[in-house]
Amino acid sequence: MRWLNISIASSFLLAGVAVADEQQPLSERQKVVHVLNRLGYGPRPGDVERVEKMGLEAYVRQQFHPEEIDDTPTEVLLGDYDTLTMGSDKLIKEFYGEVRQFIERQKAGGGNAEEMKVRYGIEVAKGATTQPAAKPEANAPARGRPGAMAIADRDSFRVVGELQEAKILRATLSERQLQEVLVDFWGNHFNIDVKKNLCRVLKAADDREVIRPHVLGKFRDLLEASAKSPAMLVYLDNSQNSVTIDKPGALEMAAREMYVKKMIGQGQSARALLGDGKQGPNENYGREILELHTLGVDGGYTQKDVQEVARCFTGWTLNPITGKFNYTPRRHDNGEKLVLGHVIPAGGGMKDGEMVIDILASHPSTAKFISRKLCQRFVCDEPPTPLVDRVAKVFADSQGDLRKVVEAIVTSPEFFSKEAYRAKVKSPFEFAVSAVRATGGKFVEPPQPVYKKVRCVMEGAGTAGYGAERLSAAPRKPLDWMIHEMGQPLFAYGAPTGYPEVSSKWVSSGALIERLNFALALAEQRVQDVEVTPEKLVEGVDADQPAKVLERMQEVLLQGEVSAETKKVLEKTLVPEGDKMGVTVKAGKVMALLLGSPEFQRR
Repeated sequence: MRWLNISIASSFLLAGVAVADEQQPLSERQKVVHVLNRLGYGPRPGDVERVEKMGLEAYVRQQFHPEEIDDTPTEVLLGDYDTLTMGSDKLIKEFYGEVRQFIERQKAGGGNAEEMKVRYGIEVAKGATTQPAAKPEANAPARGRPGAMAIADRDSFRVVGELQEAKILRATLSERQLQEVLVDFWGNHFNIDVKKNLCRVLKAADDREVIRPHVLGKFRDLLEASAKSPAMLVYLDNSQNSVTIDKPGALEMAAREMYVKKMIGQGQSARALLGDGKQGPNENYGREILELHTLGVDGGYTQKDVQEVARCFTGWTLNPITGKFNYTPRRHDNGEKLVLGHVIPAGGGMKDGEMVIDILASHPSTAKFISRKLCQRFVCDEPPTPLVDRVAKVFADSQGDLRKVVEAIVTSPEFFSKEAYRAKVKSPFEFAVSAVRATGGKFVEPPQPVYKKVRCVMEGAGTAGYGAERLSAAPRKPLDWMIHEMGQPLFAYGAPTGYPEVSSKWVSSGALIERLNFALALAEQRVQDVEVTPEKLVEGVDADQPAKVLERMQEVLLQGEVSAETKKVLEKTLVPEGDKMGVTVKAGKVMALLLGSPEFQRR
């Protein structure tokens, strides 16, 4: 079958894409299709007609107010993923138990009561013994239930797997489609790689508390929430950013040693990595908040600005026990700073970082950088300069009101232009989700709840590189892993840039082959957690008439818009040249070929 896929992929790469007539504006139906593809993850069977009936303007207005949309069925399904609602403290306690064990030992041993209270917010009981806590017996039985459930309950990789599966479920099933598109955009903009240390568990809190509440709010609030996000503090190393300290306290040194041991395992010396424990400035976050989060690489900042911004954020760290943001005054550089021409007075403490956020959120370069990136997501890879300028003005005039900024884009003439129609190549995530939506796919539950937890552990571990080969070799794979194999592991892009907004980066013959393989797997019921019935999409059509089957499937999956070149490839594949006899075609094969077509690859 693979050789056939290669042949079809080559043909599709040479085929054209059905677009709006160059001499005519988009029809009302095309506008509906366009909105469903850009403000959401593509139409489901019947969606185009539903939006036409309620009115396109009413639908768009509704999407900008997700709080008014009842999404109970989706929320009920998400109830199985209990880590999504856990606070940072519980995530740390349940999935990084070594941290809790450490603090309990410190309490039992008396510790340094004042430092324990200031740094960790924990009261040490009066009269606590000064002797270390007794170590557990070497052969003491493990707590908890044995077998798969015990593993799934406490394995930190489950947090990753549940976050990935929940993202797919929401994008596929939620009626709040624009919200999910924006969560994807901003989660990618403020990228955090779950493969790094505590990000594995803290990203779940970041998604819930930082990204989701702010996607239609003020950019300044989103920026501050991200700057104080424990997951971001770990990912971009601001948790290590400090004024130079030569001799940390004994408790802090012990905590850091324990933390390093957890991260590197027992095969290396934590003390050797920590050296003498000196602390000092770390410019990683200072650089990325300028280059990636606000101004852009050409935004007019200098290396000196990077250094000064890093100084302003010294002392912004996290409590390693609760997993929450913590400002530590003694780690802060209280001297005067100069950021982008603005004087940050000495002695400001935590306000130094907040002043930087104010400066960056209101900077003209930020307005332009963010506006252009949003135009790339919603309009085209190279958005027209006049559009970007108008949107940037809305950003500046509204003080970064993201609802107004996105409204300005999706109500613009450029958004509904023929040049923007089907101009964006879908990412693997967008492709997989839109395929399930277009085919009316349903998510299926495993026979026992524990299997879902174990599956999430396996997916999360595979994302981090543990057991990936086993997942890839399975005859039936979960949807999350198929997206991974198409080149987009969720929440796991290694660079702070996030996945590219320039959609042409996803185009290659190899990528198209992987997408065709996914389409076939979906049609042949080889996606473990999704069920699709291709025959339902062509009910009432004679299977002995390939042209009729193809026509109906084109209408369902592509609203009938297929280029002559693509149609020729499909007809040749379904009915080999020279075959004069009647041919019975399988609906699944037709479905797979259309999902792999250039038209479906675009939105």
